[in-house]
Amino acid sequence: MDRNATPRHLLLLSTLFLVYVSCGIIAMLPGPALPVLAAHTDVPLDITGWIFTANALGFALGVMISGILSTRINSKYLLMIGVSVIGIAAIIIPWTHIFALLLAAQFIAGIGFGAVDVGINVIATLTFHNVLGEILNTLHSAFGLGALIGPLLLSLSLKFVNESIWAFAAGTVIALIAFVLLVPQHIPAIVRQNPPSEQQSMPSRSRVLAHAALWFMALQMFLYVGAETSFSGWVATATSQSAKVSLVIAAPTAAMFWLGLTSGRLLGAQLLKHAQLNENRLLYLSFIGGGLSGLLVAVFTGQLWLDFAASLLMGLFLGPIFPGIIAIASRRFVYALNIISTVMLLSGGAAGTIFPVLIGTFITHIGIAPGMAFPAIMTLLIALPFFLAREQPLLQFNRNVPTIKAQETSSTTNDCSKEHIL
Repeated sequence: MDRNATPRHLLLLSTLFLVYVSCGIIAMLPGPALPVLAAHTDVPLDITGWIFTANALGFALGVMISGILSTRINSKYLLMIGVSVIGIAAIIIPWTHIFALLLAAQFIAGIGFGAVDVGINVIATLTFHNVLGEILNTLHSAFGLGALIGPLLLSLSLKFVNESIWAFAAGTVIALIAFVLLVPQHIPAIVRQNPPSEQQSMPSRSRVLAHAALWFMALQMFLYVGAETSFSGWVATATSQSAKVSLVIAAPTAAMFWLGLTSGRLLGAQLLKHAQLNENRLLYLSFIGGGLSGLLVAVFTGQLWLDFAASLLMGLFLGPIFPGIIAIASRRFVYALNIISTVMLLSGGAAGTIFPVLIGTFITHIGIAPGMAFPAIMTLLIALPFFLAREQPLLQFNRNVPTIKAQETSSTTNDCSKEHIL
């Protein structure tokens, strides 16, 4: 964090942290709660897995809508809408006994997650551009913290009241607190139009979309999200079935993954802050370590304590990948922030649509070990598009022209103008 950060910046960062904590709780609970949701709606386990697809489709739609709206409305309001939608959906998901309504709630929650991700990415880039890698690792560690808390809350809720709704309700309460904190805060917005001379100095939308580096980065996001969502969504169920233990005992496997993910992001932020590793080396280490750890889970599935340890390592290495990819992409395409956010997050949404259902099919019809090996292989494969993206030349444009400007009120110009004009 910049030592010149004002109390207003610290409040904003704390609020965004709470938003991601609530998102982590609500987004990850359906995975370990899958057998409970299947019993509630009276459908087979593999059919219940389609809730992941519904959520990913909603996420893709939310990203597309938010990418358009991000240049028309202040990202604060986009974020508030997303938080509200997620909080409401979180109550419906564990409450309903109708599978169609469960799918609809997951779809709507996905729209909210898309709005939150785009909103936070824009806000963080505008406000914390100079320390973006560190800030994104810190913020996404909050998502990991929420995803860590969620399965633990689920275990407690199932053990003491035999209901999962109280675990989901915790996410709703935190979302409400974050919403209230957002209301009075001033957040910068992207200027909708630049003067003609500036527009002529920047690459056009078609040139940005035609650039190979963008699509290599999108492929990185596709592989990463596929690995994370499929592993986190199925590891508790896979452990429960292979070790023949109850979900209450197996659910902490997912918690160990998210403990590792949170720790990895916090550690990554510190390594970057103190220049112990640069972003490229940190990410290569993450790809290799995450892949090998995931293979340990696949090979030794059913050995409970080893599964806990390997899940922790898998999360630890995966932690820095998402914020690292987003930070590199946002800095490289800072003049087209809405385009890069939309493309990257849509790629992740597509992966979330495909892989959790695919892994569920493998686990239920082929075997647990082959299904759990997929996330590890995808993690290892991220290294290839990452290398290819680095080899692509930068787009040429007039670098003397400011590419993104933030709209500031006169009361905040003096203390924040350097932060908000990139």
